[in-house]
Amino acid sequence: MSTNDSTRGGGMHRVPKAGPNRLLGLMYAGFATAALITALIVPAHILVQGVLGPMGLTPSFDRRADVFSRALSNPLVKLYLLALFICSFYLMAWRAWYVVRELGVRSKLGVGLVAFGLGAAGAGVAGYLLFTGP
Repeated sequence: MSTNDSTRGGGMHRVPKAGPNRLLGLMYAGFATAALITALIVPAHILVQGVLGPMGLTPSFDRRADVFSRALSNPLVKLYLLALFICSFYLMAWRAWYVVRELGVRSKLGVGLVAFGLGAAGAGVAGYLLFTGP
């Protein structure tokens, strides 16, 4: 940002730098990536675990703790679930931030810090529980 003399009053004021908002562009790119991953993973997860598994066509988690614990002991399952949780929490944070911005709240930075902070905290708790569990 540069400072220029104001034509009225002789004081100094800030002139915003011309050009695209790169941070917002990176956030939109992250949103699009998370939305694409979630749009691919969630329906496949529902199909395999909710439809094909109960029909007996694919192995799936059932209501027994030993099967669930054995599946969660696989690091690839943990990474898959972590990716699913991180994308979901990021999408939740983005949508909450965008809705509150559109409602006209003045503190865009404060709302962003709260929304994305809660999303990061949720993803952190999910990761901690996944990797410290069975």
